[in-house]
Amino acid sequence: MKKLLKFLLKAVGAVIALIILAIVALNIYLATRPAGKTMKTAGIISIPVPFRVGRPFIDYMTISGSHLYAGYASSGMVGVVDTANNQSIATVEGLTRVHGVAIVSESNLGFASSSGDNVVGVFDLTSNKLLRKIPAGDVPDAIIYDAQAHLVYIANHDGKTGMLLDPATQKVIANIQLGGEPEYPQADPATGLIYQNLEDTSELVVVDPQKQAVIKRYKIDPGEGPTGLALDAADHRLFIAARNKKLIVMNAETGAIVADLPIGAGVDGAGYDAGLRRVYTANGIGTMTVIQQQSADQYQVLEDAPTHFGGHSLVVDPATHRVYVAYFGSIAAYDPVQ
Repeated sequence: MKKLLKFLLKAVGAVIALIILAIVALNIYLATRPAGKTMKTAGIISIPVPFRVGRPFIDYMTISGSHLYAGYASSGMVGVVDTANNQSIATVEGLTRVHGVAIVSESNLGFASSSGDNVVGVFDLTSNKLLRKIPAGDVPDAIIYDAQAHLVYIANHDGKTGMLLDPATQKVIANIQLGGEPEYPQADPATGLIYQNLEDTSELVVVDPQKQAVIKRYKIDPGEGPTGLALDAADHRLFIAARNKKLIVMNAETGAIVADLPIGAGVDGAGYDAGLRRVYTANGIGTMTVIQQQSADQYQVLEDAPTHFGGHSLVVDPATHRVYVAYFGSIAAYDPVQ
């Protein structure tokens, strides 16, 4: 028995040593990579977080005006950043496991999805104080504001539903069955239609907030396991980031797949810069795939630009073209190189 115990201890020690060596080797590799050709670093943003066991983790980010809002799933709070100087200016606390934030600027309100207690937290944009909690579905995850429909949309991941919330009355008006686990959605600014990735079924569904129903359903083959979603509203193109290292370009009006492009491993978030006509994906392996849109149906992968290991979520500032990538509890900023 003692010999077996000693053998097991040695085996566990060897495995731990190998893991440590692998982590060290990976970090050396990441630190010594050449700089990107299409993106240059523009600083690191750190937001003070309460001490918790384990590493801080940011899920989704959104930009409204000169403020960036980051959902801290690990700390149950929203971090607020002034993008004019890349400085943390406030935190919204009192929630459990925050994933994303939707901003309704005309009401001066923010809405944060919190899966730890299955609620949507409502906070004031001036004071950054939590005002109330609205019951949501099972594991509210991504959340956006549909400005054309004047509704907040919440993707309940485990509940497989899309919830519509009226920000004026702060009441839930519909809970729509999606038929799969929703990841990131986008809202068409002209029609108000909501495009929603379904991770487990490898589909994209179209939700009509007026009919309060799914009106179209498309397979994303050859993509598998869609996560991030970006929208080119002018050309009606959807950019679907899939876990099998593909970016699927879909015609939003017909569901036709017009291109599929190689991207990095561990992808999560996707973004689109309409001014530069660039598509970005954040790959957890430590890269950001940069894709140039040459026309609505023609694309060129420029590079997998180096970022940070764990950099999985991103957001594009349409005013400055700066790209923000979240890795664990920090946010790295990158400026495009023309």
